[in-house]
Amino acid sequence: MTRHDILNLNNDDARPLDIQAAQDFAERCLAADEGSQERTSMAAALTILLDDPSRAVRKAIAKVLCASPRAPGHVIRCLASDVDEVALPVLSASPILSEVELVDLMAEGSDAVQCAIASRAGLQASVCAAICEVGCEAACRRLLENGSARVLQSSLLRLAQRFEDRPDLCDQLLKTRDLPLVTRFQLLMRLAENLDDHPIVLERIPENRRETFLSDAEDKVVLRLALEAGDDDLTGFVEHLRLSGKLTTRLLLRAVCCGRLRFFAASLANLGQVPLPRLCKLLITVRRSALQAILRKAGLPLRAHQAFLLAIDIARQADADFTYDLPLDEARMLTETLLSEMQDGALGGDEDVVAFLRRFAIDVARLEARLLVKNSGLQVTAAA
Repeated sequence: MTRHDILNLNNDDARPLDIQAAQDFAERCLAADEGSQERTSMAAALTILLDDPSRAVRKAIAKVLCASPRAPGHVIRCLASDVDEVALPVLSASPILSEVELVDLMAEGSDAVQCAIASRAGLQASVCAAICEVGCEAACRRLLENGSARVLQSSLLRLAQRFEDRPDLCDQLLKTRDLPLVTRFQLLMRLAENLDDHPIVLERIPENRRETFLSDAEDKVVLRLALEAGDDDLTGFVEHLRLSGKLTTRLLLRAVCCGRLRFFAASLANLGQVPLPRLCKLLITVRRSALQAILRKAGLPLRAHQAFLLAIDIARQADADFTYDLPLDEARMLTETLLSEMQDGALGGDEDVVAFLRRFAIDVARLEARLLVKNSGLQVTAAA
């Protein structure tokens, strides 16, 4: 194809010869030495073809140049601002586009443009932040699926704020390893709020038990997160629960019954304003009267003291030091022993507390059974 032919390409239809010529020019440009006459000529030809009315011609150029760091910068930038069909390969792969350019293109582009940018390998933190701030939902989903993107915690927090009412996107966020523990909890609570009118709840849970069911669901979420939390995260998580009124006596009883001794100790330390290392030492060394003083200082109701004191005694007998969580089989034994002793009338067990313990014992037994089935590879089929 001659220079005269290039200048006279004005047919809107894609012509195979023109497409082949465009690809050839792009490949020769990439292969030519920097500063050579060949490269200068090919770059000029490509520049002229940027005005070709045929999208297929411009798309062919974009396909060849999109991933190369040797592509002419001005050609790449023109292609990146072209119609989506032409621009997307360049936006998703070109190493020539800078962070600032990508942010501008993302802010002004269509949903497809934003998704292409969100899928780029090794996407920089500043571009990720821009997507989390103003990107469409589809682009944010694509970003969460991009394992090589550098998404900061602050950007994940922004996503959680923007899309807390989108269950599917929240589910994606919850699978993100770097999501802060408190934010993870808030998202799960938001999802739990939607259980009120969920068909399964409406169909299977009697109306007079729904409030209890939902409260139990919230407590289980807290304890699951506590199990996975590191020591530093756990302290902040407990403080958040206290400030939001979620650090209840019922939750602490459930924590003990489920073997979440780290969470129980961190909660007592927070409520009683005692340094956690000191509290853990007190739980395994001091007499009952001192333990009761700790419970009283933490603001726990007197009617629940007997259950907590017994639980601490049983944990001590198992050589637990409250710096680690009990395995499920030990937690079940603790709960059964605690329930047995609390039901002894001589101990004056509170009926409400005993009722809580019965429920918790069933929950722990179910958890242990599920773990056993999972680890043994047994296939359990529900009856039709």
